[in-house]
Amino acid sequence: RGNVYPSDFIHILEKSHLINKVGLWVLEEALLQCREWRKTLSDIRVSVNFSIVQLEEMDIVDKVLDIIDKTGVPGNALTIEITESIQLQEIKNFGEIFERFRAAGIEISIDDFGTGYSNMGYLKQLKVDEIKIDRLFISNIDEGTYNYKLIYNMIEFARTNSIRICCEGVEDMHQL
Repeated sequence: RGNVYPSDFIHILEKSHLINKVGLWVLEEALLQCREWRKTLSDIRVSVNFSIVQLEEMDIVDKVLDIIDKTGVPGNALTIEITESIQLQEIKNFGEIFERFRAAGIEISIDDFGTGYSNMGYLKQLKVDEIKIDRLFISNIDEGTYNYKLIYNMIEFARTNSIRICCEGVEDMHQL
């Protein structure tokens, strides 16, 4: 069939709840690779996407911390990316989950920022470490001033609140 992209199968994994096992496997593999890289670059980090279905698991934090212990990689080597297209407000204990992750040194990033449900006040409440501005805004940066001003305001908000920012899809000097 050729290349199969996550957009083709993630929804199937989520619907069947197989995302829980697959997601933990991906996390373990990423941390094992990070451990190898850290032999050369001692401060390298990895980011791993998490699904809302994974966050709804009652013992997700314990499972993540067990994998960290098993791989021998410190928590501060991991960033968990949560897509903004999910409604984190619907997760009952998300605040507690994020606090436990943070206590272990794990950082939280909001992926695809600007395309979903988050608002600026909500980001502050979540105490996220990073927002990743969706490439949709970057790729259309030269189609008028709207995207430029929007990105500028997102960056200023992030700076004011000590949140790292990543602009996805920067491919040329004009976009940079």
